[in-house]
Amino acid sequence: MTVKQLMRDMDSRELSEWMAYHRFYSPLPDTWRETGLLASAALAPYCQRGKTPKAEDFVPIEKAPQHDLQLLEQLEGLKQAMGK
Repeated sequence: MTVKQLMRDMDSRELSEWMAYHRFYSPLPDTWRETGLLASAALAPYCQRGKTPKAEDFVPIEKAPQHDLQLLEQLEGLKQAMGK
């Protein structure tokens, strides 16, 4: 569903109800985290002890860096994760 369709078909009350359901009753599936967990488990036998990637390593960045220093920190983290 596109954002335009969502805004047309769902009002803020219904969206708030879904958010409350997700937060307090039963979280909705998070396919990125589930896939990351599977990828991490699949790679574990091939990694050195203590070097297995975490499930979060396979989840796209949810919040973009706000300034250049944050971007540089993230790039350095990626370089270290890749062993470079």
